[in-house]
Amino acid sequence: MKHFASIILLLLILTSCQNKKENNGIAKTELKQQFSEPYSNLIIYDNFENELILDTISKRRESQFSPVYIGQITDSIELCYKTSKIGYRIEDIDWGKYRSPKTTDLNIFIDTTRTIGFPMWIWEYYKAPEHRVNKKSYPIFIKNQSSDTLTIGFGDVLPMLTEVQDSIGNWKQIERQFIYDCGTGLTEFYLPPNQIAISALRQNYGTNKTKFRVRFRLGDNKIYSNEINGKINN
Repeated sequence: MKHFASIILLLLILTSCQNKKENNGIAKTELKQQFSEPYSNLIIYDNFENELILDTISKRRESQFSPVYIGQITDSIELCYKTSKIGYRIEDIDWGKYRSPKTTDLNIFIDTTRTIGFPMWIWEYYKAPEHRVNKKSYPIFIKNQSSDTLTIGFGDVLPMLTEVQDSIGNWKQIERQFIYDCGTGLTEFYLPPNQIAISALRQNYGTNKTKFRVRFRLGDNKIYSNEINGKINN
């Protein structure tokens, strides 16, 4: 009888350990799913239908990461390709009202499951009717996960660059930072807690496989997005 009780106890311990392993496995899978597709249920509406094509990277290219949306995370979002129509701005007389993001304040996610257009060129925003450039792009979701309202950019751009990984694993920027000739009259973008900004990363044509990411830098802190697979011409 004592021997039989020992066997039952051993079976219970083994079953408990197995369940714990399975539960841990499920938890990890769910966390991975949430991290890899955090905005999969969000519907993006785009009012423009011009055909989109792949871009070609050039080291002479200036970066342009303009917001196409800033606001609440809702079930559906309509993109705006003209930043003068996007709110969430502070006039130049109030610059410094909100602090710059720290490394852990922003979560930046490139969503490769869908394609959007690219926003208007910077110098067109206040002249031409709203349109989108015909470059295939991935949406970039930038979430403020801090408890503070943050400043995230100024003028018509967010301070971001594209980086690629070389053959030995080093990350290198592949475009020049956009710099305004004069800061007079520029407004400042801000992002409240638990809200998002959406920008666009151009999809590139190429024959060599590599990894891409974007780097956000405002002040001394650098914040990196997730890494995605892509192609590039050397």
